[in-house]
Amino acid sequence: MQIGLIGVKFTGKTTLFNSITGAGLPTGQGGVEPHRAIGKVPDPRLDRLTAMFNPRRTVPAQVEWVDIPGFEGGAGADGAREATRFLEHGRRVDALAQVIRCFGGGYGPADPAGELATLALELTLADLQIVENRLEKLTKEKQRMGKVANPLEPPLMERFRAQLEAERPLRDLALNPDEKKIAAGYSFLTQKPLIVVLNHGEDQEPPADVAETARAAGAEVVGLCASIEAELAELAPADAAEFLADLGIAEPAVNRMIRASYHALDLQSFFTVGPDECRAWAVRRGALAPEAAGVIHSDLQRGFIRAETTAYDDLVAAGSLAAAKAANKVRLEGKGYAVQDGDVLEIRFSV
Repeated sequence: MQIGLIGVKFTGKTTLFNSITGAGLPTGQGGVEPHRAIGKVPDPRLDRLTAMFNPRRTVPAQVEWVDIPGFEGGAGADGAREATRFLEHGRRVDALAQVIRCFGGGYGPADPAGELATLALELTLADLQIVENRLEKLTKEKQRMGKVANPLEPPLMERFRAQLEAERPLRDLALNPDEKKIAAGYSFLTQKPLIVVLNHGEDQEPPADVAETARAAGAEVVGLCASIEAELAELAPADAAEFLADLGIAEPAVNRMIRASYHALDLQSFFTVGPDECRAWAVRRGALAPEAAGVIHSDLQRGFIRAETTAYDDLVAAGSLAAAKAANKVRLEGKGYAVQDGDVLEIRFSV
């Protein structure tokens, strides 16, 4: 799972990246290449399972955060080229998190509503360019061959063009499986799940009107103060907890960012346990057991037979797998089973 942090320059994007990954990158340096770091998904259920099984190692689910360089924005060909160049990095991630500056300081007056609208337009124009280029190629293909390879594609691209020309994101369109398969090859920016991060000052609240506009556009919204989060990230856990309590903050930014990412991507976690390893895995909500097995290893999906399944609550209540089996809380599920959040799985397979 990759989440790309995007936005115009000087929004505190890299400060946030550092606070949720511990990367320690210098801020305000610019550049054209993104930075990447792996973040661990905090899950108290995994901690409980680790205490139960005492494994040699514990592996939480992971998120890869990608700090995509900010751009200046603005009108004109140069601004458009700069935005397009940086936003191309966004096509390679699973979801986008736009960081918006809601504080003043030495960067001029804050314009969170303007930043939200500016980037929405940039994403729309970038996608529209791809759609128009594809329609042009499809027209030439039909003229040359008398038909197109996939007759579903031209009307779909026309729908996309109408949606984008109306300045509406492609994620709002309902697509059937065949249309989703076609669209997947283009990695449209406005089709990706969006998280809007309102980075406000220490004694401020995130602007409610901008948050409401973002939610109306289908985005998850997170309000935080990246500078405070950066200070928290440098403290020992006990000191950080005390600092959070003093500030009246319920939990650190990494927790809120990951929860928003899971919700935006419609993900859930399942677990594998044993004396060697207790591990959390992320899988899309509604995934069938073979797909979950494939998250662990492709061989498990290819040779899937059954999933030995225990609900997390049942396992904790029983105290051990042996006790859960004795209480008939362990089930054998087949290929049609939809994995549930918190399931503890052992995959039976043959390759």
